Amino acid sequence: MNGFMDKFQNGLMLVASKLNSNKHLTALKEGMMITIPLTIIGGVFMLLAQPPINGSATAGTNFFIDFLLAWKAWATVNSGWLLAVYHLTIGAIAIYVAFAVAYRMAKTYKLNGLSIGFASLFLFILTAAQPMTTPEIGTYISMGNLGGKGMFYSIIVAFITVEIFRFFKEKNISIKLPPQVPPNVAAPFEALIPFSALTVGFVVANLASNSMIGTDLCGLIYAILSPLMYASASLPSVILISILLSLFWFVGIHGNNLVGAVLTPITTANIALNAEVLVSGQGTMTPLAGAFMTIFGNWMSYPAMMIAFFLVARSAHLKSIRKLAIVPDLFNINEPLTFGVPIVLNLTLALPIMICNVIMCSVAYILMSSGIVGSIYITMPFTTPAVIQLFLSTGDIKSVIMWVAMFIVDIIILIPFVKIYDKQMLAEENVNLTAPVEA
Repeated sequence: MNGFMDKFQNGLMLVASKLNSNKHLTALKEGMMITIPLTIIGGVFMLLAQPPINGSATAGTNFFIDFLLAWKAWATVNSGWLLAVYHLTIGAIAIYVAFAVAYRMAKTYKLNGLSIGFASLFLFILTAAQPMTTPEIGTYISMGNLGGKGMFYSIIVAFITVEIFRFFKEKNISIKLPPQVPPNVAAPFEALIPFSALTVGFVVANLASNSMIGTDLCGLIYAILSPLMYASASLPSVILISILLSLFWFVGIHGNNLVGAVLTPITTANIALNAEVLVSGQGTMTPLAGAFMTIFGNWMSYPAMMIAFFLVARSAHLKSIRKLAIVPDLFNINEPLTFGVPIVLNLTLALPIMICNVIMCSVAYILMSSGIVGSIYITMPFTTPAVIQLFLSTGDIKSVIMWVAMFIVDIIILIPFVKIYDKQMLAEENVNLTAPVEA
């Protein structure tokens, strides 16, 4: 068993090392992190514009309902400027991703991040939101491709832009200026040739796409990737992701950061798509959005384990841990438990945690995908307690009832395993107490 565990741990460490060393995934992860404040701000204004109250409610029965109805009336009057913030943040998330990912990846290659970031931004808008002119409106761009629909295309544009700039840099193909010219003056001229080549290439490709299949490059990529996005947001994918997150945490690797490099673009795109569905009233929401995996994963099972500690733990170790970790755990900071209990390489507790996470994520997915419970369409700060975050990000009180019921089930599942581990801790503590003290 020890040999198997060593091989298993080494295998996961190798996978983690490969993923962490991949420049494209690293840039993608860091670029997506740059956009987090935008999604939070957009989410807050989306919440202000869409109060969590049934649209058919017209009369209050208590103070809380009266407050929500007043909020709804205020939001209706002010929806224009409230939704403007949403449209320019979550509704245009692909614009910021195009810049942020290109900027971070350019920095990885030690290239000019600003020049390449703006080039990527320009190329994305050029081919995803080409300006149009009408006598009534004048010149405008459509925002249809600037939200979740265009996000994966913006990532592809960012990668291509950086790689082309890197190619020209390595081949030393650029406009040469005298050494006396300051670097900040020379940089735009050095970027001119690759920028021009990219512009011509994207324009030609976009024209070819429009003439051959009747849609721009963004629409083409979306059509190609839609089945993959659907598959990645399916129930089997949710189960697989939940298992992977638990396995990486089990060997001491920050599972959310590692898997997040691949998962965050999907969940962020789905947040934008779900928000579009809510605003337009057309389409269906997908459950795998925002913090779904953690709200029904570690942000539920770890507090449940904490409650189990308070209910059945008698060892001094678990009693001290529960005092130290309770406050951070309430705000979704689970590391004190992960490394303090520890849960790392502790099969007695890691296995039931994985079981809880898989079951609860699966049940939540089924209930949300069936429409019984609302799906997540708002990003909240990660330190917002999970149950509060779930209510605010779905606007559905049924989600709270579901979470509380799942939380209680998690406690019931975890108590027998906590008792087993607590007995082990008590036995060790008793041995230490009876062991002779060396002179």
